[in-house]
Amino acid sequence: MKYLLALVILLVTFESFAEVPCKTLKTCSEWASNKTGAKYDYGTLGGRSLKFEKDFDILEGESDFNFNYLLQANDLARIKREGGYQIIAMKDLKDFKFPSVAITEIPSNLDFYTIEFSFSNKSKVKNALWVIKKFLSKNGRLLEVADSPQIQVVDTGIHLNSIKLVVNELNK
Repeated sequence: MKYLLALVILLVTFESFAEVPCKTLKTCSEWASNKTGAKYDYGTLGGRSLKFEKDFDILEGESDFNFNYLLQANDLARIKREGGYQIIAMKDLKDFKFPSVAITEIPSNLDFYTIEFSFSNKSKVKNALWVIKKFLSKNGRLLEVADSPQIQVVDTGIHLNSIKLVVNELNK
């Protein structure tokens, strides 16, 4: 029993010294700025504690993607602004305008973008709305452009790339 207790204490001690570069949004934003050179405006959210998933190591892999993943795992998002990024709560996404991207230039990242997809005729739009809705992220939006064979989609770059493949199939 003594050995088991000693082992548990040892494991807890090592876990408490695990290398996590930050614990709050402010310190994580500063860490990400140092690693990527990007500036982050976190506004009043700076003191917010961030939770790390059990198997997530922010130090492994690409810093920019990892920081963005950490934000989304904590119901936060970043929006590209002149001179850097603004960090907002996911619940406030509907109040923001996102950068528009061309279909051929959709980045494969977790930032939100706006894109307009065109269809060969207006009758395909209703079916497309129904199908594409299944490919949206939890915070993605889908809008029909009035009196035209187009839809507007707001979602992460990764989801938009998947939706692009669906639209290409629907347009055949």
